[in-house]
Amino acid sequence: LSTIRHTLTITDDAEIHDMDKPIPLHQLRRCIEMLKKLLHRACCIELLKKDNDNVPSHYIGLSLISVAAKTMRDLYDRSSRRPLCLPKVWIIDDLLESEIRRCTSFDDYEGLLHSTPILRICPFLVSYKRRLKLFERIVTTNRIQIQGENNPNPFAMDSGLKPGIPVRIMRGRVLEDGLATMNKLGRDMRKRIVVHYLNEAGATEAGVDVGGLFKEFWTDLCAIAFDPNYALFRVTEGAAGNCMYPNPASGAAHGVTHVTLFEFLGRILGKALYEGITIHPQLAHFFSV
Repeated sequence: LSTIRHTLTITDDAEIHDMDKPIPLHQLRRCIEMLKKLLHRACCIELLKKDNDNVPSHYIGLSLISVAAKTMRDLYDRSSRRPLCLPKVWIIDDLLESEIRRCTSFDDYEGLLHSTPILRICPFLVSYKRRLKLFERIVTTNRIQIQGENNPNPFAMDSGLKPGIPVRIMRGRVLEDGLATMNKLGRDMRKRIVVHYLNEAGATEAGVDVGGLFKEFWTDLCAIAFDPNYALFRVTEGAAGNCMYPNPASGAAHGVTHVTLFEFLGRILGKALYEGITIHPQLAHFFSV
């Protein structure tokens, strides 16, 4: 396994797919099938050890699992660029389905995340849809726990939402004002952000923010920050065109602040995912993986 892993490091995609190096594709697929079963069994044994202290650990077995997991991750990363096999070959049917179904609160989902060896060692054995469902439920339950939940009854005295953090954004200074007011919020970024837009006269524009104005702020910010002319990002060319990736020359355009700008955009991007807002800019595969 170590030999295969090291050989894959110095082998490019063309050699694997067109020249059958280091081994033919059909044998690589057999390796994937074998390693998948090995890792799944190892994770099941790890769960048994947690429940039974009398089950001993073996050094050789632990070393084998470590090498197998690293080899599988390397194969999976390579297959993400150019498929080595059908997607279903990687996954084990119904894995974690019943466990996710039993969870009802953020603490349940967080406990599942930390207590399941499969999600730490070989998450690709779980189908992407199931991992996405787990991620969405973790984020949603955590958001409700921190922000509260909007009361659907329009006549209720209590809206159900906890007080948010007010943020004032001047039209025409979306990036600058957002950077000044939101980049240092830290963990408070998970709280509800109440955006107030100011017009040219400095007066607050009419609007009720129950996530709506933050979405508008995100859209306005994307239009500026992801514009290639702003020089923070570039666009790929060719068949996979119109995908964004960081501009290596951003420092020349923005000086020392370009790192702070990327940091801010990363936090706002995470906030958008946390709020369930669709991310419009499509990031290049080699950057987002």
